Amino acid sequence: MVVNSGSLEPFLRDKLFISIHDSLKHRKTSLRDAKELTDTIWKQLVPHFHAGTVEKHSIITVAGATLQRFDPIAATHYLAYHKR
Repeated sequence: MVVNSGSLEPFLRDKLFISIHDSLKHRKTSLRDAKELTDTIWKQLVPHFHAGTVEKHSIITVAGATLQRFDPIAATHYLAYHKR
């Protein structure tokens, strides 16, 4: 579950994938890159889960940092859309 402004919503890996893919659309390999980055981000998020929940800002922070290392343009796009 994701804690978002005090409410709980399900963590949807597909939602993360789509968000990452949207940020990578400028790349010819965006689909493959988004899949691999989603896997990487998921592995990095596991320690952030506490009692089955994760804060939305943790997802944004981890995804933004991962994208920054991979493609700074994608990171800028992602963080602009997902304001903290």
